[in-house]
Amino acid sequence: MFRRLVACRRTSAPPATRARAEDKKVTGLIKDLDSKDPKVRLAAVKGLALLGPDAREAVPALSGRLTDRDEEVRRHAAYALKQVGPEARAALPALIGALKDGDEDVRCIAADALGALGPAAKEAVPALAAAVKDAEAGPHAANALSRMGPAAGDAIHALTAALQDAGVRAYAAQTLGKLGPAALPALTRALKDKDEDVRVEVVLALGIIGARAVPALAGAVKDKELEVRLNAVVKLGQIGPAAAEAVPVLAAALKDKSSDLRSQAARALGLIGPGARGAVPALEAALKDANEDVRGYAADARAKIRKGK
Repeated sequence: MFRRLVACRRTSAPPATRARAEDKKVTGLIKDLDSKDPKVRLAAVKGLALLGPDAREAVPALSGRLTDRDEEVRRHAAYALKQVGPEARAALPALIGALKDGDEDVRCIAADALGALGPAAKEAVPALAAAVKDAEAGPHAANALSRMGPAAGDAIHALTAALQDAGVRAYAAQTLGKLGPAALPALTRALKDKDEDVRVEVVLALGIIGARAVPALAGAVKDKELEVRLNAVVKLGQIGPAAAEAVPVLAAALKDKSSDLRSQAARALGLIGPGARGAVPALEAALKDANEDVRGYAADARAKIRKGK
């Protein structure tokens, strides 16, 4: 057994040798990108994609293939740049241009590649904001913006408008949530949208923001639609002690006509803990609720509040 292991070690190329082999492979694939045969070019971009960050030297050549006559080559060139990751920043202008490609797959993958660049691609924010309106690439553009950091704040208007598009809505809302307090005014206004689904997604986004969004979430607990109210209550519970400002609204929610919401309101008060002591009378009344779950959560919440005194 020992001899076999030694033999295996001897057949393994040293790191420097492997690196030279990879460099040689990349050089060969770059050369193939200029082939007149689209099949050869396609094989080359696919091969470079498999190398990931090791294909960094091919970034300029891959950028050039984003305008290839063959759509399959363009698609895989964009994908290869995505696989290279942050070191593909030199491809930024070409990827921005690819967001307007006639092929929807190219547009989608280009947006993904820009997202893979992260904050280094902040110059792409205006183009990605415009692409959010794209029926096919919109979700990809919104997701890419979520990875741009504070620079994506310039896209808040476009992302808020995208809440009206059912296909992009969830992605746009999540990105708005990740933008934090900067997106709070826009999300608070969107809580008045006539579409229940929009309001639900807004509540989920507010939950991502956290403590700063407590007033807006407290307002959503009074929404006319159960799904909006329920999600708002759950998010307040997840925020925990920092949501103490919402205790009066949650206490009132213990009388909601929905037993599910009453249960979650009691649970949220328990998660807030000692800061919810003002809700103890309402919780004690809930101990007589007709629903077993409500009674159980109410008892648990009262115990947690008292324990923290």
